[in-house]
Amino acid sequence: MGAGWIVGAAVTGLLIGSFLTVVTERVPAGESIVAPGSRCGACGLRLGPLDLVPVFSWLALRGRCRRCRTSIGIEPLVLELGTAALFVAIVLRFEDSVETVAFCVLVAGLLALSWIDLRIKRLPREISYTTLAIGAPLLVVAALVDDEPRRIWTMVLGAVLATLFMWAVHVLSRGGMGDGDVRLSPLLGAYLGWLGLAYVPVGLFLAFLAGSIVGVIGMIVGRAGRRTALPFGPFLALGTVVAVFVGDAIIDRIWPTV
Repeated sequence: MGAGWIVGAAVTGLLIGSFLTVVTERVPAGESIVAPGSRCGACGLRLGPLDLVPVFSWLALRGRCRRCRTSIGIEPLVLELGTAALFVAIVLRFEDSVETVAFCVLVAGLLALSWIDLRIKRLPREISYTTLAIGAPLLVVAALVDDEPRRIWTMVLGAVLATLFMWAVHVLSRGGMGDGDVRLSPLLGAYLGWLGLAYVPVGLFLAFLAGSIVGVIGMIVGRAGRRTALPFGPFLALGTVVAVFVGDAIIDRIWPTV
């Protein structure tokens, strides 16, 4: 793995992260992500190229609008740096292969969904379905290029299994588990199933484990009660991403013959 790939992944991640700031702001509001161009939400100043340079423009302007000096928040910095870090991690995980692009699509979609869910407790179906629509064909191509067509079937089966499980949890919890989480599950199941069917329960288990830990900590510190609704999308995203990177080690310990 050359340094060029890592630098390229980081730069691409910064650019995609900058785009995600538009996605996370406009998709929940039902607005176009294409037009109009980026503007300051306070004074309407249309942002120029120098205002849109990832990270550096935020640092140069100290997180404020160039004209009205209104704070633009830390969201751009988090999304840009977060996406860059995840893209680099994906490149290191899969190296220069087709699945690298596919999994970069996954982490970008999950980062956007997690940010929105944390902010307004919603998982827009437009992002879940678009990420799957872009990622699934890439996974199919990756399976064929690697001469492992069986991955296509495990991808489909993983999506089905994850959806059935999350739907059952949604029904049994009487709506405690949101339908947005159910709509997200085919995406997670497809990617984890592509890696191997054993990754599906691992990813879901890690998600519920993380959610339980955070819930217990919230109750201990008095920030949550037993009936406090937590946005579960970020935990599903976390469980999936962790499974992508260390799922093989977990599986080898639990099911050494899988």
